[in-house]
Amino acid sequence: MNENPPPYQDKLELSLFLFRITIFTVMLAWTIDKFTNPGHGVRILEGFYKIGGVGETVIMIMGAVELVIILAFLAGMWKKYTYGFVMILHGLTTFASWSAYVPPDVSLTFFAAWPMLAACISLYLLRDLDVKFVLGR
Repeated sequence: MNENPPPYQDKLELSLFLFRITIFTVMLAWTIDKFTNPGHGVRILEGFYKIGGVGETVIMIMGAVELVIILAFLAGMWKKYTYGFVMILHGLTTFASWSAYVPPDVSLTFFAAWPMLAACISLYLLRDLDVKFVLGR
């Protein structure tokens, strides 16, 4: 029986780790925004999701829950759930911004969400192979 890992194993593990750390970085920025500018979160819920009447306290609670989940995501813990949460959350935000992808309101900045969504999906699908720098390995 061959005990040697495939020659691409190190590259795959590094690539998945880089996906995890960079996705976390983007998610962390959005999470911090919920604490430093909760009014922005209220406006996002109203403008993109058509959810009104949410106070800033709720946004900050959402930020606290999100922070716990993305820290577990960064640590590679409970991958099915944390990677799934990040993938679904980013997918929702990507699709909720549909008006930014069509004329006359095209915003090129929003297009960066698509490769990140692909990275989230890839990381979720390959989560069992993401073993570099994970807790509880």
